[in-house]
Amino acid sequence: MLEPFGLSPAEESLYLALIDAPSLTTTEMALLAGTSAQGVLPILARIEDAGLIARLPDTPARYCAIEPGIGFATLLAAQEQRVRRVEEQAQHARATANQLAERFRLSGVRHPLDLIEIVVGRQAVLQRLFQLERMVHTELRGIDMPPYVMSDNEAEFEMLDKGITSRWLYDSSVLDIPGKLEQISDFIDASEQGRIISNAPMKLLIADDQLAIIALTSEASSSVSALVVRPSELLDGLSRVFESLWRTAIPLEPSDPVPGADRPSHEETQLLALLAAGMTDKTAARRMGLGLRTVQKRVRHLMERLVADTRFQAGVHAKARGWL
Repeated sequence: MLEPFGLSPAEESLYLALIDAPSLTTTEMALLAGTSAQGVLPILARIEDAGLIARLPDTPARYCAIEPGIGFATLLAAQEQRVRRVEEQAQHARATANQLAERFRLSGVRHPLDLIEIVVGRQAVLQRLFQLERMVHTELRGIDMPPYVMSDNEAEFEMLDKGITSRWLYDSSVLDIPGKLEQISDFIDASEQGRIISNAPMKLLIADDQLAIIALTSEASSSVSALVVRPSELLDGLSRVFESLWRTAIPLEPSDPVPGADRPSHEETQLLALLAAGMTDKTAARRMGLGLRTVQKRVRHLMERLVADTRFQAGVHAKARGWL
């Protein structure tokens, strides 16, 4: 409880005992601490130096707690000063880093080998990903597809809280991963902009148009590797690829509970599952024992309910609503 104020567990225990009692002798507190009277004196001295307790002019020596509102005022002020000092140091460090980055950018053309870096090994790749996430100031863009090198991405919530724009393209295969859609929905609800694409070309992260990371190998392989790309024509090209895919991707909307009455019937769910599996209307009609026109009519009706322009969109929206 009092560790943030610099008190050890032993000091906290004695201080709380004095809070609950008008005063205690060193012998009484030694019994509480499970030590000797001599052993408890250094602990009491540290609490007294912190301004939280006072020694009474009694014999034998007794101690009492100073009113916490007064006792902690000095500690709080000192702690707030330390926090301000750390914040000032962080701001100075950030400004210095930005100045050096700008100086580096203006220093002229780099050797081609300076523009890219191949990173090998799971821990090395994770370290680069961590660095990229921490350097973002304006916008993070990414293309996401399985398998994964990280189990989660809590850092994104921190970025969103700071007002950083986050845009993600998710390969449609992520919808088949248990719990993944719920995780994406949490990000969308937190103001991430997410869209779905089919057959994503690569796994990619771009930070502020200043740095990109491309997965070179599958995280399921024995040797994870990635390509780090610094400002260059290659980075510009990766940015254009992302924006081109973004324009044609299917937007994911913030979660909105769907009333039970709006859920599809068993037959409609069966039809959606067949279509999601890639079957044509004709094949679906034969599987379900229905006429082709009947199936086509129901498909149009489902697409209207799902606000979908294509069958692929209908499948994405149906999974997002929990219909499949």
